Amino acid sequence: MVFAFLASGCTLREHRLQPYRDDSSAAAALEQKAVLRCWLRRGLELPPAGFRTDGCSISPNGAWAGCCVDHDIEYWCGGSAADRLEADRVLRACVAEHSSLAASLGFAAVRVGGVGWTPFHFRWGYGWEDE
Repeated sequence: MVFAFLASGCTLREHRLQPYRDDSSAAAALEQKAVLRCWLRRGLELPPAGFRTDGCSISPNGAWAGCCVDHDIEYWCGGSAADRLEADRVLRACVAEHSSLAASLGFAAVRVGGVGWTPFHFRWGYGWEDE
């Protein structure tokens, strides 16, 4: 089980969250949003892998699933360590509107598990092969 999780890959190949998984129009709109947000931060340097989301990755997609999707956009785009910290702080603030406990646990989880050198599909800069 753990091996399957670790081997699940570096980059998501498809959306794992509804409605994006089954609704191509919703997926296309979300992908355009991701490209625009990344373009505003990085300019023409966009990740070669298309944007995909799994929502809150290894935690339940509660009322804060939208917070996780926005966080996935930032993680897909990648950038500096300061960009990552800011993305994690924004996630924590967004989730805290729903649950302070989930916000604290989620922040700790992304700080530990989201570093760019991990093999996980939810790592920092997952839209880049080598970032």
